Amino acid sequence: MVKPYFTNIRNAILKTLEEAEEEIFVAMYWFTNHDLYDLLCDKLKNGKKVSLIIHNDYTNNRDAGLDFQSFIDLGGKFYFSANEYPMHNKFCVIDNKTLINGSYNWTYYAEDKNSENILIIRDEHETVSAFREEFIHLSAQLQEVQKIQRLTTFEIEEFNDLSSREYLANDIIYEAKATNRPEIVESAFKLSPHNIKVQESAVRLNLTNKRKLLSSVGAEVKGNNYLIGVEKGTILPIKISRTLITSEDNQTTCSSTLYYGENKIANLNKKLPKQSTNKKVGGVFLRGLPAKPQGEAKMKMIFTIDIYGQLRVRFYSLDNGRSDFYSVDINPLLTDV
Repeated sequence: MVKPYFTNIRNAILKTLEEAEEEIFVAMYWFTNHDLYDLLCDKLKNGKKVSLIIHNDYTNNRDAGLDFQSFIDLGGKFYFSANEYPMHNKFCVIDNKTLINGSYNWTYYAEDKNSENILIIRDEHETVSAFREEFIHLSAQLQEVQKIQRLTTFEIEEFNDLSSREYLANDIIYEAKATNRPEIVESAFKLSPHNIKVQESAVRLNLTNKRKLLSSVGAEVKGNNYLIGVEKGTILPIKISRTLITSEDNQTTCSSTLYYGENKIANLNKKLPKQSTNKKVGGVFLRGLPAKPQGEAKMKMIFTIDIYGQLRVRFYSLDNGRSDFYSVDINPLLTDV
């Protein structure tokens, strides 16, 4: 039996979830609704098995969002879909008997703003089982999360892969593959020039030349130690982050010179050049860090190198968002693979 819903979808889902006697599998791109979340937790408290996959972005994973750590602590199996391959499904399988599937994310926006639909499918064993097997397949490729690491407001863009501009750029990449027209790839790069994932897709699909880094690139940290951001031999493009903490009590500034090389002692490597735009020293500098005990103020340094050899380093506070930015052409440090 198949029944469509176009209004009062949340209530239809709640009523159907209440029927669960053994297990619930939920694959949901966005999940912010407290009523649906609370019901899943109630099922866990009553001894039912509940497994959940959601996308790891700021919509789902923020301090003011749903308390997925409590879901885990109650015995729920929890997975974040990989940002490289976003899980965009919106389905739920109950007791291998009932399937809820459609356009509807489990969010307030979907309930109160969007025009949405779901189908509730019962007693269609082949169809329901296929979705159950798909959930098992998806979760087998992911690492089960035991401890939630909340994203801050300053990490929104780092985990924002599906804005309209980025979506179209990625769509062009896959159009190039499907139509065997690699020449259109450049238009995707121009549409979203700083989105490394667009370039990653083109490289992975052999639609553009592969390049690698001839020397490690990194930053000076306390004691003249060298923190490698991107290792020698890395295939480009690459975007990678390193988390740092303050080394002194009440530290309110932090500076770091950027180098390339392999020596563990920072200043025995070669300094990266000053930025051509403002003749800035080859490094990053933060002011206005919160005065906290040693190790409690946190910062993040994001290294990005695109296929054209443009290095970008963003250095920012995870506490208040104070940031600095460095960009320079390191094309001489690249070679074709």
